[in-house]
This record gives sequence, C-alpha cells and structure tokens, in this order.
Amino acid sequence: MTTLVLLRGLMRDSRHWNGFDQRLSQQAVNVISVDLPGNGVLVNQVSPGKMQDYCDAVWQQIDAALLKQGTPPSQVNLVLVGLSMGGMLALTMAAQCRSRVQHVVLINSSAANLSPWYYRFQCWGLMMSLAHALLSVVRPYLPGQNQGGTDRGHWLEATVLDFTSRHFGQSIEVINAWSLLRLQSHTSFINGLRQLYASARFHSPVLQGTCVSVIVANQDKLANPKCSEQLALFYQTPLLKIDDCGHDASLDQPQQLQQLLLKIIS
Repeated sequence: MTTLVLLRGLMRDSRHWNGFDQRLSQQAVNVISVDLPGNGVLVNQVSPGKMQDYCDAVWQQIDAALLKQGTPPSQVNLVLVGLSMGGMLALTMAAQCRSRVQHVVLINSSAANLSPWYYRFQCWGLMMSLAHALLSVVRPYLPGQNQGGTDRGHWLEATVLDFTSRHFGQSIEVINAWSLLRLQSHTSFINGLRQLYASARFHSPVLQGTCVSVIVANQDKLANPKCSEQLALFYQTPLLKIDDCGHDASLDQPQQLQQLLLKIIS
C-alpha cells in the first residue's frame, strides 16, 4: 500500500492545500496531510530550530492517521511530498527512517549547501509583495467589521499570496479565505522565525535506496528555480517543470501538479 504524505512549508499548515489533498483522494490515492510543530493543529507547540527536531511530531501524525484507517504503519510505503520547507523536512525524515520512505517529492524547495541564501529566499520579491498588499490590494482585515465583505483581508495574508501565487496574488476571495483561516489559528511570529532559522540551516542529506523527484515552478518569486535545479543535480534526477506557476504550486496549477504526482507514484 502506497500513501502520499503532504507537507506544507514555512508558517503554512494542512488547511492551505486548498483542497488539493481531496483532489488526490478522488484519484484513488491514499493521502495524509500533516502539520509541522508550531503550525495548524500543532500551533501551540514550539517550532524547533533544527529540521531533524520536527520529525517526531510528524511521524506521530502519520502513524495516528494510518492506525485510524486500520492500517499497520509498518505495512505502508510512504511517498513524502514536501512544498518548500516541507521538502526539506521530507528529506530529513527519509534520511532518518529510510525503511519507511519509498519516495521523496520536492516542490520548489532548496538547501543551504547547494544554493546561496539570496536564491533561497528572494527578499526583493517579498518587499514588492508587501508594497502591493499595503498600497493597493486590500485594506486591513478587522474582526467584527464586515467579515463577509469582498474588500477586506489581512495584510500579511495578502502579502504571502502575492509573493507565492502567480494567479491568486490579488484575489480578494482567496485573501479573505486565508484571512479567516488566520483568525481561527496562525503561526506565531516567534515560531515563524524559528522555522525560518531551521530552513536557513538545512543541508541536503545523501540518500541511498530512496527515490527523489524534484518539481519546480517556472515563475517562483520566493525560491529561485535554480535552487530546484541544484537539487535535481545533487540527487541525479530529472527536473520536472510546471509552467505559468508560482511558489504555491498546489494553488496555482493543481491539475499540472496532480498529473506529475500520479505519474511519479505509478
């Protein structure tokens, strides 16, 4: 039995797959979506400063989900699918427990031993997105004031979307949806810094006996596509490209991403 485990990135959680996990499930694929410490259902936990210290909490979620499905974890071949920081964690987990991980799929990820920091996190793009959010995209979202309206949204969510999405960066509908998620729960500023620190220190491990696939979006404003090129070279695997797509590939091009994942696991 093969199970896909979906891992989101920096300050994002399983809710931000925006239904992509359900899309995969409809293709007769067993999918588990988990959260990193400090995000989502684990929002009250402290985010570690080292990537390897995230693993235990994620393994616990995977095992709990499999047992709930009535499947012994030892009988499952896992395909870890990680977006951005989620890809770094997927590689770390595969290096830690190779017997459980059949395949690692990296989406718009990077590593400090392969790419310079200014490729891994393109600060100029973030500054431009922040300017768009504050000056022209939305007015600040204020709880209790016209929460159902179409002209409200949290400035930070507007910034993140403009930075990570090619097609929905200025979508009031998506910004409002993300802002409501933020009201329900969101990663603290300190945990966000801890996650950024852990990501900045991540080095690609050498993997033996575990397949690695690398997917890159050609219009990624957060991580330069050259980062994925270096990962593909390091793991000696073809670079799989998604066209007309930003960093958040499951939001921008869910159909293209789904087709690639189904091809990989087949």
